[in-house]
Amino acid sequence: MSTGRVSKTKAIIWVVLMDKKKQKITAGRDCDQVTAGELRDACCRKLRISSDGAEAFAIWICSPLLQIQMKPSHYPTALCDLWYDLLAQFSPVTESQAKSDQPIIMLMRNVFYPLSQEKMLIQRDPQARYYLTAESMFNFLTGRYPVEDELAFKLAAIQLKMEGKKMSNFPPGTLQNIANQILPWDVIKRNKKQSPIIDKKIRGYYNDLSNTTPGTLDHLYLSHWWTQACYRCAFFQGQVEVVGQKKDVPVRVGITPHNIFIWNKFTNKLIQIIASKDVSSTKLMTTVESKNVTEANLAEGPDKDDAMDAFIIHFNIIGAVKKQSKTAVPIFSKQACMMNAMYSRLKDENHLHSDKNTTSTLHTTVTSTDTDGALGRNMDFSNPTLKIGTKEVAVATKHISKKENIRGLTFSEDGKMKKMKIRQGGKQELQFDV
Repeated sequence: MSTGRVSKTKAIIWVVLMDKKKQKITAGRDCDQVTAGELRDACCRKLRISSDGAEAFAIWICSPLLQIQMKPSHYPTALCDLWYDLLAQFSPVTESQAKSDQPIIMLMRNVFYPLSQEKMLIQRDPQARYYLTAESMFNFLTGRYPVEDELAFKLAAIQLKMEGKKMSNFPPGTLQNIANQILPWDVIKRNKKQSPIIDKKIRGYYNDLSNTTPGTLDHLYLSHWWTQACYRCAFFQGQVEVVGQKKDVPVRVGITPHNIFIWNKFTNKLIQIIASKDVSSTKLMTTVESKNVTEANLAEGPDKDDAMDAFIIHFNIIGAVKKQSKTAVPIFSKQACMMNAMYSRLKDENHLHSDKNTTSTLHTTVTSTDTDGALGRNMDFSNPTLKIGTKEVAVATKHISKKENIRGLTFSEDGKMKKMKIRQGGKQELQFDV
């Protein structure tokens, strides 16, 4: 996707779209006085998206290191001026990475837009459908929406059809040569030793689409995602302690109204799903609280500035003999406060609960196999103002091998935590293909 930057000369703001194009918006006043809501509406009008369709989208501030969904009342260009401070607070990067990072303004899906309304919207608004499809395709191809191989091949066939590609241009056995354009890297890696299967499967699904039209293809592509529990996740970054591992495992955390997902960042495979119906409570534990609770057992260096907070998920599990027990999983991250606030916001959104029976088909607590480093999406979860230095801004932020079992927390009989090791912020390189 091409890059776009904020231009404050002549009151021009460039908005990057999910179909790899840019939209030029001319403001009637200083750019710093243009709200995200005004910018979104102006952009949607130029794209011929209906006024109710505009509600499905939001203005985001994005970079290779962090993404922020803005509330309609926020000021995007003003937030860009505070980008370095936001990176220091919410992203585990080095100072040199933060200084060289440049944010762009994007139009993307509003994470709080209900799926039930999306299904009705795409029937009457082809432009909204087009951009929602483009975003779901981007998330699929970059590995943010991991799926089973069979569905991946179906989606690849639909993409080829939408792009007007003809099978006559691809002799048998050659589709795998463009696999990196139509499949995520983890699917390609799993099928590396049997690449003819990729060609055969995609070709077969493509032939099944002979009677479709461009509009029905968009609808078909999105309808496949409606069956996937990971669709419209709010993404975050963190790390978890895994049984048998000396070091914490970097993870990508996805939160929807119905599930909490934990993926291994380096393999893109699922470690655990926790259904919201099984969650008894969540808690944000700051490094200060951790120090008080675990004073006798702290790791060295708990007072360092880059120590991580923890998002703790308390949930119920049912054993083989149908005996219910309770456990808790801590996720260590600079974005722990965001995870906790996002989960609380989604849980309390009554209009999102109307989607209760339309999304997740995974309703049990599962510990499965180990799972790439897609950038954690960072969302607006309507928290109050955020103080950065001397400035106070109303913003919020959204960024099959061996088995991995997350190590849970240990509690004493009176319910107090026995041990919680302080994590220090990592300095890892993050990737984001735009």
